[in-house]
Amino acid sequence: MSNRVDELEGQVAELRAAVNGLTEELVETKDRLRKLEAEAASEAEPPAERETKSDDHVVVVEQEQDDVDVATDSLGSDTASEAEPGEAAVEPEETTENDTNKSTDDIIVA
Repeated sequence: MSNRVDELEGQVAELRAAVNGLTEELVETKDRLRKLEAEAASEAEPPAERETKSDDHVVVVEQEQDDVDVATDSLGSDTASEAEPGEAAVEPEETTENDTNKSTDDIIVA
C-alpha cells in the first residue's frame, strides 16, 4: 500500500509543477498581450465611426457627436427654407387604449 501512496505523491508533485509552469506562462502571455494591445492602440487612428455589435447578427454604427450635429444643422436649415410661412405643423392623433388593443388582437401566437 505504501508503494501506491508513493506513486500518487509523485504524480501530485508532477502535476503541481505543471500547474505552476502553466500559470507562469499564462501570466507572461497576458503581459505580452497587454503590451501588444497598447502598441496597437497607440498606432491606430481614432475612427470617425464606431461599430457596436449589439447582437451576433446585427451591427450598429454610431457616429461621432460632431458629425451628428453637422448633419442636423444642415437638415434643419434645408427644411426651414422649403416650408411656407402659412403652413402649420400637423400633430398626430393620440392613440387610445381601444386603438392599441385592436392592433394586438390580430396577432396569433402558435
